[in-house]
Amino acid sequence: MNTKNSIVVMKFGGTSVQDSIAIRNVINIVKNNKLKKVVVVSAISKATTALENIARFAAEKNVREAEKMLDEIINRHHVIINELVTDSALRSSAAEKIIGYHRQITELIKGLSIINELSLRILDAFRVFGELMSSNVIYHAMVNDGLDVELINSQHVIKTNNDFSRAYPNFEISQVNADKIVKPLLAQNKIVLAQGFMGSTDDGIPTTMGRESSDFSAAIYGSLVDADEIQIWTDVDGVLTCDPNIIPGALKLKEISFKEMEELSNFGAKVLHKNSVKPALKKNIPIKILNSKNTSSTGTLVCSELNYPEHIKSVTYKKNIIVLRVKPKESLNQFIFWEMMLNILSRHKPQIDILLSSNNALIIVIAESAYTKIHYDELKQEFDEISECEIVKDKVLITLVGSDLNSIDNFEQSIFICNPGIKAESIIFGFNPHSFSLLVSTDNCDAVLKNLHKEFFENKATGTGLFEKISKKEEKSIA
Repeated sequence: MNTKNSIVVMKFGGTSVQDSIAIRNVINIVKNNKLKKVVVVSAISKATTALENIARFAAEKNVREAEKMLDEIINRHHVIINELVTDSALRSSAAEKIIGYHRQITELIKGLSIINELSLRILDAFRVFGELMSSNVIYHAMVNDGLDVELINSQHVIKTNNDFSRAYPNFEISQVNADKIVKPLLAQNKIVLAQGFMGSTDDGIPTTMGRESSDFSAAIYGSLVDADEIQIWTDVDGVLTCDPNIIPGALKLKEISFKEMEELSNFGAKVLHKNSVKPALKKNIPIKILNSKNTSSTGTLVCSELNYPEHIKSVTYKKNIIVLRVKPKESLNQFIFWEMMLNILSRHKPQIDILLSSNNALIIVIAESAYTKIHYDELKQEFDEISECEIVKDKVLITLVGSDLNSIDNFEQSIFICNPGIKAESIIFGFNPHSFSLLVSTDNCDAVLKNLHKEFFENKATGTGLFEKISKKEEKSIA
C-alpha cells in the first residue's frame, strides 16, 4: 500500500483525542502517513457520558446542574484550543464554533426541562455534540499546523434508519453522499476530517450508532471510499488474548481473521465495535488496530488470509447477562408461539447474544445495557402469557474465540478439566466453529478466565509467531 492513490481511513478514539497532548500526537501520526486520508474522530474522553448526564439532569428539571456540567465540557474544549491553536484568527474561529455549540446545547436543556421526557431521539440530539466539538477543535489545530484538511459533517454523509441510539446506515444513500462530498476532496489530496459515532435520518434528524461506534463509522467510510486499509487508533497495542486487568500476562495477537474478530467483538471485547467487521469484510479491506500512545507497536491485523494456523485466538467475557428460560404453553401451536415470541422481542428490542431452542424449551441470552435499557418486568409479563418464563440475572458469558474449534482434539474435555468444581450453567457450542461459550456465575468469572488462559495460551502458545508479549505500561482492558 505505497501508491499515491492508496486511501487509508484513520480513526482516533476518545482517549486518543482527550487533551492537547493527545491531539498533538494524532496530528503527528496523520502527518507521517503520506497516503490519501479520511480521519474519523470521537468525542474527547468522557464527553459523551457527560452529555448524556446533562440530558438526564435537564429531563429531571435540574437545569442548574445540567448547565454546570455543560460549562465544564465547554471549558475543556476552550483549554485545548488555547493550548494547540497559536494563530489568533484560527483560535477565534475555533472558539466561536464552540460558543455556538454551547448555545445550541443550552437551548436543548431548556426545551427538555419543559417537556420533561427524555426519549432516545432527544438523547441522540445531545450526544452528537461531543463529536461536533472535538472535530472542530482538531480541524483548527490541523490547519494551524499547515495541513490541507477539510472538515465535513458525517450527518450529511452517513444516512441511517431512525432506530435512535443504535441506528444502522443505509449504504446505498450514504454511497451517493460520499461520491458527492468525500471522494472529490480525496481527489484533491485533501485530508478529510469527519466525526465518528453519528449520522442522520433522511429527514436530517441526528442519530448515533451505539456507544464506541466510531470504529463502525471508520469501517463505513472505508467501504464508501474503497479504502485500502482501515486503521483503528486506540489506547491498546492491539487484540489481546484476554483482558490484562485479569490476566497480567495477556499476549498480543499479530493477526486475526474477520470472522474471529467479529465473534470477539460480539462476545465482549471492546477493542473493536461489533458492527465494524461487516463493511470491511464485504470489500475485503484489512483493519489494523494500533496504539496512538505507542506508535512503535505493529498492532494487530484483521484480515481474510492468515499466516498462522493456531485455532484459539482469545478468551473474552461479557458481564450483566440476563437469561430467559422459556417453555411454551402446551396449548400453543409451535409456530404460533414463535410468531408471538418474535413479536415480543421486536417490541422490547433486547440485545440478544444467543438464542437456543429445543423441542420443548428456549434459552435467550441477553446483554443488559444502560444505553438502551430494557424493562425486564414488562418483558417477563408478556412472556408469561405464552409460556412458563424464568428470568435469571447477573451472569457472565465467557467465550473462547478462534477457528475450527470443533476440530481440536479433546477441546471440551480440556475446558472442564482445567475448571474443576466450577459449574457451567449453559454451554453454547456446535453451531459456530469460531466460538465456544460458557454461562457462569459472576463469582466464578475471574477464576474461569485465568484457568482457560493458562490452559490454552500460557501452556501452549510458546514457540508460535502469532503471539507477542506487551509491556506493563501498555496493558489496557479489551473486554
